[in-house]
Amino acid sequence: MISESFLLELVTKVSLFRRLLLMVRNLRAESDRMHALACICRTALCVHLFARESARRGQKPLPGTDIISLFEDARIKDDLNSVTSKSLFREELVAMLVESCFQLSLPLPEQKNSGMESRVIGALAYGTGYGALNWTEPALEVVEVCRPCVKWDCDGRTYAVDCYLKLLVRLCHIYDTRGGVKRLKDGASQDQILNETRLQNLQRELVKDLQEVIKPQLKVRRNPWQFSSKNFS
Repeated sequence: MISESFLLELVTKVSLFRRLLLMVRNLRAESDRMHALACICRTALCVHLFARESARRGQKPLPGTDIISLFEDARIKDDLNSVTSKSLFREELVAMLVESCFQLSLPLPEQKNSGMESRVIGALAYGTGYGALNWTEPALEVVEVCRPCVKWDCDGRTYAVDCYLKLLVRLCHIYDTRGGVKRLKDGASQDQILNETRLQNLQRELVKDLQEVIKPQLKVRRNPWQFSSKNFS
């Protein structure tokens, strides 16, 4: 079992991630920002997943290890919730969080290197039971945190909202709630019931958001994916 001192180090890492995000915002080169965001988001998701799994195994739950902790800084939060901000950084952040979720859903390649980095990544990944229903928990939180991007005015750019909807659709395929949230007597676990309930709420909120947003590019996207309250019930 992982020691509490190691978990406390994870909390420190998330605090460091928040400071790094503010520094990354100021990088001029897009390639530098994207590379830095990829590293931060990927590691933050692993920390979130690992801390949750450790709590399930009896460790004391630690605050500040979830994805939403990345957005506690007022500048990042305001940027995320502003409809008219012209910041490219927030679009890149959403895209990298989604991309990191998809990467987390894949099994890691076999590690030939036995160095410290290899052991840490292996512990974060394989030490959590690494399965389809594990990565979906931080992915659900990413969808919740990034929900404001649906209303963003990005001068015609749709990259962030495309990534967001792609992740939401993937979760809808994994958690099939068309017949409603599954129950304990159906064999569902408490975690599965909680996650399916969160996803249904997100689906309903998305329908409301799309009805409020007057954007041609979003109206076009409603038909192919058939986002309607009927399909999300």
